[in-house]
Amino acid sequence: MPRRKKRQKVKEHQLYTVKRSVWKKLKQENRIDPVYSFRARKIEWTSLAVSLATGLQRILFSNRIKKVSLTNHPPVFILGLWRSGTTFLHYMMAKDPQFGYLKNHQAFTFNFSLLSFDRFNKILNVFVPKSRPQDNVRLTLDDPAEEEQPFSTMTTRSSIHSFFFPKNQEYFRKYHLFEGVSEDEISKWKENYMFLLKNISLYSKKEKLLLKNPHNTGRVKELVELFPDAKFIFIHRDPYTVYRSSKKLYMQMIGSQFLQFLSQKEIEKLIINNNASILKKYLAERELIPRGNLVEIGFDQLESSPLETVKAAYDKLGIDGFEEAEPAIIAYLDSVRGYKKNRFKPLRGPLKERIDTQWKHWFETFGYSVDQK
Repeated sequence: MPRRKKRQKVKEHQLYTVKRSVWKKLKQENRIDPVYSFRARKIEWTSLAVSLATGLQRILFSNRIKKVSLTNHPPVFILGLWRSGTTFLHYMMAKDPQFGYLKNHQAFTFNFSLLSFDRFNKILNVFVPKSRPQDNVRLTLDDPAEEEQPFSTMTTRSSIHSFFFPKNQEYFRKYHLFEGVSEDEISKWKENYMFLLKNISLYSKKEKLLLKNPHNTGRVKELVELFPDAKFIFIHRDPYTVYRSSKKLYMQMIGSQFLQFLSQKEIEKLIINNNASILKKYLAERELIPRGNLVEIGFDQLESSPLETVKAAYDKLGIDGFEEAEPAIIAYLDSVRGYKKNRFKPLRGPLKERIDTQWKHWFETFGYSVDQK
């Protein structure tokens, strides 16, 4: 019998390079379950080890970061629920040289990345798996990353902290949905987020940013207020596939970041409830995006005709430069031609019924069938 491919385990934590002040506040706001006490101690040790470099970057670069202007080049935001195909589009569009984007290297070392840039890649490569555990997509330090990861190391105003502390969904409700948040707190979030984007711009030496972050899917109102002329690409996908792939994401990736225990049933409930809330907020706010600045595409369309779909998005959004980027995009598509997607068993019983009910607006809005293939 052929040997099964060994699953790659995530051994490192996204908070290893967290600012000491942020880690202190997170510990004050949350109880760490005993089973994860060693994981928490490692965060304590590593954050302490890099604190000098973090402080040095703050002293040397804070003023330079604040002077960066993004006014003349509004970002392009890729939106979509987790496991909807946002990474595929991000990797393609990042081949366009006009865009700056967050690299994995900067994401992993954000609070001192401007001191090192890519000089520590040989050392950091030891800690980076060859592919992402949840979907086997190639992973290198130069590949694009999601900005919510480094955002969580510089502030507590990040919804991803509800991944680390899943029993505390306040981070999700406050900083993804902005429920029960004062205008003053929203202003502080915007200030933190702008500082993050200016940092990325300074690192990449580009003013026009390409940003892919599922956590932004419920933040359309706040993003339009920051960037009235920003461009948005929203990707949707078959809800059943998104659910099953999201469950695998929790099992093989997000679970490795837990500092609080969550059962299988609780994870299932979290995926269904949170995705329903995010999509509801996105659908309510997409009308705030000025006409001509939003394109919605289905993953099946992107998968079957990637080059044509991306070109159409450029045209509809009025983004110049596709012809210059096309050869690099084609080369990337050639490099992943043999990629095999995850396969999942059909959903049955009460779980499927819950998805059909709570995600009804998803099926109806984008024309997906409740009958699985």
